[in-house]
Amino acid sequence: MPRKLVMGGAVVTDVPTAVALYAPKKVTAATWTAIAPFVRSCVTDSRPVSPWAAVDRMTTVTRFCDWALDDLLPLDREVLFTPDMVERYALTGMGNLQESSRRTHRSQLTTIGRAITRRAPWPPQRTALSRNRLATPYTPEQVAGYLQAAGQQSTPLRTRTAFGLLGAGLMPGEHLIITGRAVTLADDGTTVLTVTGGTKPRPIPVLAAYAPLMRTLAGRHPDEPLIGPSNDATKNRLNTLLSHIEIPRPLPPLTASSLRTTWLITLFAARVPLPELLAAAGLASTGTLVDLLPHLPRLPEADAHRTITQSLTAPPRAAG
Repeated sequence: MPRKLVMGGAVVTDVPTAVALYAPKKVTAATWTAIAPFVRSCVTDSRPVSPWAAVDRMTTVTRFCDWALDDLLPLDREVLFTPDMVERYALTGMGNLQESSRRTHRSQLTTIGRAITRRAPWPPQRTALSRNRLATPYTPEQVAGYLQAAGQQSTPLRTRTAFGLLGAGLMPGEHLIITGRAVTLADDGTTVLTVTGGTKPRPIPVLAAYAPLMRTLAGRHPDEPLIGPSNDATKNRLNTLLSHIEIPRPLPPLTASSLRTTWLITLFAARVPLPELLAAAGLASTGTLVDLLPHLPRLPEADAHRTITQSLTAPPRAAG
């Protein structure tokens, strides 16, 4: 439960009461009398989201106005709440504060200034760019259902498309450029799919469970995309091919993006080292991989403790 705010011996549950009852401890009574109406007006118009937030803003604006009076500055929103004035205050009026507190006060004053001024030259607030999230993965039971459905398609092309999606965790657009010649068998028996076009050229070891299927498709169609040719010239060629696959009703729609997420989870669960996983997936960072965490299997606590403990069984030795 949120911590109760008590002011003047009473529990405060709304912003107006918090603003009205606020009494600073670090300014003189005379100073508070002079600045209180202005401080209360500024904080109220900044629309704090809670009584606690109101108290924090009252403290910040009170300190700011106390400094302004000492510098003989007018209590005027458009004069005080400007980027230059807030920066000046941060440099000359926060000398007794720790760096973290200085950042907090500067941020608070910036937020308040944006809200309560009309002419002050605040730069436009930058909006955080939303990131692409990974598609929802399929369960092992759903993947088994797709495999079964792939072998029961009404045409050879649909069967080829369904089987061609599996095994290598390609990015959706890459399916359209991967031909049979991209699939090779290494000396150690590993089936490797080499992406040479697109934006992320790389070799991808094919999951052993799908390697025979991938090699069969590659042998039959060395010069065509493994998922089949398409006469669609638009950017939706892959979706057009997928739309023709017949999926039994209990299964969710089949998408390349969800298959890729399922492939990533398979590698994580197998404890593939992160640098190797990123290289095979064509990823430059782990940014979106955080979306995998809710879907990854957890070890029993005893097994997890044992695994962590056994990560290092003897201290490193200095070179002799």
